[in-house]
Amino acid sequence: MKKFFVLLTFIALFSMTLGVSALAGETDEWKEAPIITGVYESAKETFILTWEGNADLYQVYLDGKNVATVNLNSAVIEMKAGRHHLQVVPVKVESKDIDTSLSLNLNGNGIGKLVLGEIGVNIDLAALGVDPKDILQGTQSKAFPVSYTVDPIFSASPEITAAATDFNDRVILSFTDKYSADVYTITVKSGKDINYVLFDTTDAGTADYVFKSNSLVTVVLDPDYLKTQGCMIPELDEKYGFSVMLGKYAVNLIDGAVEETIVHESKDSKLYSYTPLAAWKNAPEITYVSQTADGQVTLRWEHDDNGLGCEYEVRRIEKVLGIRRGEKVLGKTPEREFVVEDLMNGEHSFVVVPVYAREEGLASGEASVDVKNDWVAAPVLTCELLENDRIRLTWSAAEGVESYHIIVYAGSGSLLRYVNLDYKKYTEIDVSAGEGEMEHIFHYDNSLAADSGIKLKFEIYGLRHAADGSEQRSAASTQTIRVE
Repeated sequence: MKKFFVLLTFIALFSMTLGVSALAGETDEWKEAPIITGVYESAKETFILTWEGNADLYQVYLDGKNVATVNLNSAVIEMKAGRHHLQVVPVKVESKDIDTSLSLNLNGNGIGKLVLGEIGVNIDLAALGVDPKDILQGTQSKAFPVSYTVDPIFSASPEITAAATDFNDRVILSFTDKYSADVYTITVKSGKDINYVLFDTTDAGTADYVFKSNSLVTVVLDPDYLKTQGCMIPELDEKYGFSVMLGKYAVNLIDGAVEETIVHESKDSKLYSYTPLAAWKNAPEITYVSQTADGQVTLRWEHDDNGLGCEYEVRRIEKVLGIRRGEKVLGKTPEREFVVEDLMNGEHSFVVVPVYAREEGLASGEASVDVKNDWVAAPVLTCELLENDRIRLTWSAAEGVESYHIIVYAGSGSLLRYVNLDYKKYTEIDVSAGEGEMEHIFHYDNSLAADSGIKLKFEIYGLRHAADGSEQRSAASTQTIRVE
């Protein structure tokens, strides 16, 4: 019905150009040169032109080529990037016997499209049987030069980088904007339901909900604001999908004025899945992880629980050949720091999980540290043969070792001078750890040497006990001595 009404309006206007009660046709005002007042990029390589003039028909020329004939003081044309010039020419049809019942060729710009007011309908005069010799032209407008580069926002792909929930149960989205957009359109998807909410940065009413820091933008989906936009309000513990589209207002190439009825839009970002959670459940951020003593690692983290009094569970990630196999709970603390004891050499990874009222929040990201303990190094053992079937063993004690365990192996045989035979365990010795250089005198049974001699091998390693009572060993070293 609307298109039919507009069509009737057009036929009435067109009839006026044929001289049927056409007051404009009675004077020469229609011939006056139009004044171009607006040149706006409305979409990629598409422009809207507006002008002032007194004719009922106008022809638009792009680089000397007629690209549109319209019945209002505006037109939509296509234009590629580059340097161009535009002109508008008023025209009048002299013929009196045009069949206005002919089907009008309205070439896809759409009747009744409302952007910057009404847009002129592009008319194919040839389809109406108008002979070019019956078209009179008035004075053409001044040529308007255009140096056109496609607005890069049309091909922009914003990215939602993070989502969180604040202590007012409001979803907060962070995303990239490298083009200083004027408008952000957020899509909120829940199942098959899709809603949209618009944030216009030029509107003072959005100042409390949009925050920019260089190319990073944070938007707060406030329930009261969402209601004004008719958008659903995200609920806690329900899954949603969010996306964002950037928008910039068109600019009049004539005078640089912003036109808020035309928005250049980017592509939609990829859908970002997020389940709003109570704010205290947000993951802590580990800010410090380092070895602070032999077998000891200190962890520190940040987390806002809004004064609820969360506890924090520290877990060590169990890995085999770099593949995660599980977690071990090391302890809980109400503080933002935890010291892990009794770690052996190697890489250790940790996470921190907030706990409140027996509920767990999200785990922090993994934080890893490569533990290198001095006491774990193998003792450097020296053997010295003494008189009276004695051997002096010396080594340096490492801090943290409780005792040293020495295993003595014996090997003998006629080929002892030339080959190493298999050893058999002879005895074991425990020596309490001291400080600095240590010494132990070992007595062996003279019968071991016999006529063919004996070869003694000493293996030594340090021992200590973890807080849970488990035994920890240092690396072992060996030393051999021949007894004739």
